[in-house]
Amino acid sequence: MNIGYARVSSNDQSLDIQHQQLTQFGCEKMFSDSASGKDSDRAQLTALLDYAREGDVIHVMKVDRIARNTIDALNIADTLANKGAGLVFHDLGDVDINSDNGRVIYTTISAFAEMERKRILQRCNEGRTKAKAEGKHLGRHADLKRHQQIRELAENGMNKHAISKELGCSRTTVYSVLS
Repeated sequence: MNIGYARVSSNDQSLDIQHQQLTQFGCEKMFSDSASGKDSDRAQLTALLDYAREGDVIHVMKVDRIARNTIDALNIADTLANKGAGLVFHDLGDVDINSDNGRVIYTTISAFAEMERKRILQRCNEGRTKAKAEGKHLGRHADLKRHQQIRELAENGMNKHAISKELGCSRTTVYSVLS
């Protein structure tokens, strides 16, 4: 059976293009995650690994959709190989990574995907450091209207737990506003 796996990093991204492409490759069943590639513990990836059986071929459009580090990528490939399932990445020219040449290509590309992730994190950290040095605000801005509501409810005698329930915010927020 041809099985597809698609992943996007966040819920506001769309899986549609990957699903269309995987359907064109004859995938009869699809597993999809909306989660970071750095996490190997993804619900649908785990379900795919449990579901795969001998003779199945797993289709993925790009290597970095299934893993963002070399160790996870190789563990996934080994799990599927041990089950007798193939793994094809269409950005590698439809090479089955269970072949000798495919394994070398897959390992190399996985290492580059891991390096790319580290470079992205490095650039983000550099940007945050620069912004802090320039005195720019990082993170969310305080909801001043909510803070005022918290103070008013507290002044009217409502306890902190009840305030958090009433306003739909955390007790930590209530405590920090009132301290």
